[in-house]
Amino acid sequence: MKKTAAAYGVHVLTALGAALGLWAIILTYDGFYQEAIWVLAISAIVDSIDGALARLTQTKENAPRIDGALMDNIIDFLTWTIAPLLWIYATMDLPVWVLVICATASIFGFSNTKAKTDDHFFLGFPSYWNIVVFYTYLLELPVEFASATLLIFALVTFLPVKFLYPTRTKFLRPLTIVLGIFFLLQLIALMYYFDESSVFLIHSSFIFPFYYFGLSFYLNLKRPVTSD
Repeated sequence: MKKTAAAYGVHVLTALGAALGLWAIILTYDGFYQEAIWVLAISAIVDSIDGALARLTQTKENAPRIDGALMDNIIDFLTWTIAPLLWIYATMDLPVWVLVICATASIFGFSNTKAKTDDHFFLGFPSYWNIVVFYTYLLELPVEFASATLLIFALVTFLPVKFLYPTRTKFLRPLTIVLGIFFLLQLIALMYYFDESSVFLIHSSFIFPFYYFGLSFYLNLKRPVTSD
């Protein structure tokens, strides 16, 4: 009984992401852009811990009526794609067709049965739109350049390129986690200062993204994706 309750409790935690995603959209609609980013950050924290809790409580065995993986994908599409793309449209008025392409690419990514590899990588760009649009806003990129950047990430969704799964990719995982925590602290500072963030804070926070993409590129050369 306790195991069942714990497993369903994890499902409830995951489901909280849907409420947070809707809340972020409403905040964006009402013009509370900084607050919307904070809500999306909370949803990202929930997303980062519910998988580990699901494995710990063995939700597939103890709460089998709910498909936790499916629920997680639905909510992730809302909180990592729809809400942030709406947010960047509201704050920078990017062309609708660009955002439509990004959303379409993202849903293909979330529907890809090979999106998470057996050796714990993401295959294709893992729809980190929250981070992409936040930096697009902070850097005050011209609309044309911002649009091109988003379209490149959308294209990479379909490419057989491996990206680190920060908490599960074994290669240099301790270093990745340490740098990731430091990056998280920088993001919290950026969300706090928002459009008053210093240039130094913004640029220094690129250490982890450069590391993330650089190590992903290195591991792609070292362990190329092979076809089945």
